[in-house]
Amino acid sequence: MNIKACDWKYGKKWVYSITYDEGLVDLNKFAIPIHEEFGVPGHVEVVAGQLGEIRNLGQSSYNGMRHMNGKELKELIDIGWGVGNHSWSHEIIEENMLDKELREARDVIEEAIDSKVHFYCAPGNNINMADHILDEARNLGYLGAMSLTDALNRPGEELFWINRTALHDQFYEPFFSEFDPFRNIAHAEKQNGWIIDYCHCPLEEPVHPNKDCSESQLRQRLETVIELGGSEVWCAVPEEVIFYHLCRRHLKTEVVAENDEQQSYILGFQGLSNQVENRDLTFEIIVPTGWCRSPVYWVDETPCLAEVVRPNTLRCTVTIKQDTKLRFGPGKNS
Repeated sequence: MNIKACDWKYGKKWVYSITYDEGLVDLNKFAIPIHEEFGVPGHVEVVAGQLGEIRNLGQSSYNGMRHMNGKELKELIDIGWGVGNHSWSHEIIEENMLDKELREARDVIEEAIDSKVHFYCAPGNNINMADHILDEARNLGYLGAMSLTDALNRPGEELFWINRTALHDQFYEPFFSEFDPFRNIAHAEKQNGWIIDYCHCPLEEPVHPNKDCSESQLRQRLETVIELGGSEVWCAVPEEVIFYHLCRRHLKTEVVAENDEQQSYILGFQGLSNQVENRDLTFEIIVPTGWCRSPVYWVDETPCLAEVVRPNTLRCTVTIKQDTKLRFGPGKNS
């Protein structure tokens, strides 16, 4: 078969996302302007039981700071950000707490933002990624669960347990360190990986040096991602990445013809969740040399212009419905 779905949308080599646990209102002053400057969307993980309230959770370093309310979260969505469920209570989730922490918390957030919530984000640490929690998250239709694991997410993996790397000033003792704006980037480039950074609320100085970075360090990180990533990095919210990943995993391709006159396929999905809102996939296809002179393709007989990415190779991004017809052939000047 001459056609292949790319690992990531638009044929990008690697992916970058960044999340902010708790969804604190100070992001509006210290983080969001930096995101807007560099064109990188962010993602906030919301504690539903304290939505819009002054934080008061155990011994949290962020107590006294205010969580965003529904209106403020909607304003973030309007500029391209995403929102996840960070539980109801931010406590260790026992089996008798699952409904409150996963279902009710999500319902409250969805009502507040008038939008779907697709991710559960473990509060505290990976004890809240236990099997009974992940099983219930699957049952409730979540598309992914975000952990605290310093590792890449790779396109060949299932990606329900999603790794996030701490974007912090320094490691916990005795593993002392310094801030590294280059962290995991070369690794992601080499392995076509997806980096998700996580922090809380960068201020002039980190509130907690082991859990956060400063405002200037955040700027360094985003600047480095853009500078090194260039045209090869896809900066996206986790929802868009997981939509793409699931579409690729559930793609069904039927070859209609692969000859000198046309290369034609019928595309659809098998077993794809109804929760997947965006069903775009990017394809690369090997074609005769002459077709690259006028790189055209047809989606359900509607002509579109393809991109020539290498000799004999075209690329296109297609919105797929059930039994979408995709055809390549010689253009007028071929």
